[in-house]
Amino acid sequence: MPLFLCRWPNGDCSVVWAPHKEDAIVELDQVANAEACPITQVRAFQIHFVLNEQGKLMLEALGEGTEEEIVSLAYPVLDQALSDAYGDGVYDSYEALPPERRAAIANAVEAERSRIAGDRTQTAEPVTEIGRDVKNQTDIPTILVDRIVRHVATKQLKEFKGRSKPS
Repeated sequence: MPLFLCRWPNGDCSVVWAPHKEDAIVELDQVANAEACPITQVRAFQIHFVLNEQGKLMLEALGEGTEEEIVSLAYPVLDQALSDAYGDGVYDSYEALPPERRAAIANAVEAERSRIAGDRTQTAEPVTEIGRDVKNQTDIPTILVDRIVRHVATKQLKEFKGRSKPS
């Protein structure tokens, strides 16, 4: 099953495991409506958690290459700024960077946070009128609206007892 990376308009990102991109959008609805967001399949991904004393899993680190892949897929402006800042191999940590390189990274982060507007006009409309009404009221993804409407309609049609045939 593929792993998908969703780049949110505010600069955050989420990773979800789903059979198809449409199912990823449905899963991501736990966070927000992702149908207008760039969603990319991730080929390699590793994450490490630690179990804390309270019995909670806490993120410890991303695997080697995972952060680089996410940045290159979801944050091209930041990726370029990081490449410019560290590419000559002179500096090996953020703290060692001169102020102008740190400023370039900060500007790239700010640019990434405003780069994706989440244009809802490019998303598909639900198939039915009732689906469009539900979407306007709830802002859930179109694919989820259509699934719900199809499920309810199928159930009602199965339960429908029509009039007997005229004699």
